[in-house]
Amino acid sequence: MNEPFVKSVRMRCSKAHAFATFTHKIDLWWPRSHRKFENSKLSLQPHEGGLFIEHAVSGEAVEFGRVTHCDPPHEISLTWNPGKITHPTDVTISFVTDGDGTLVKVVHREGQSELGEHWNDRVVLFTKGWNAVFEALTTQCEVISDNKAID
Repeated sequence: MNEPFVKSVRMRCSKAHAFATFTHKIDLWWPRSHRKFENSKLSLQPHEGGLFIEHAVSGEAVEFGRVTHCDPPHEISLTWNPGKITHPTDVTISFVTDGDGTLVKVVHREGQSELGEHWNDRVVLFTKGWNAVFEALTTQCEVISDNKAID
């Protein structure tokens, strides 16, 4: 098994706020460039067995992953279907209080994907992807936090 991809970002908001924005407001901030369909809707059901799914206007849907563990507001884990691989990878996103903010960390593992020697090629893509996702999440968390309008 290959070493996991790990990335962290510090946000200027509470852990509960960061978790709620990640899970309940995902359609507001998930980058449009990281979706399969134009004008789609994303939803993430933050409970074990819940889906991370994209719905196209046409009615077509793509499952990005399935929640394997959820401990609000501390952590959520899910399978991840990054493109054309046979089996999913595994992702855990943790939310830890860090002074007056929150440290959000993703650990992306090979899981059952059987990527083997191709893992490092995928890590290059994961790095670009998670950079864009964290940038969008940080912007959304801090905008919502500044406006106090999460609910």
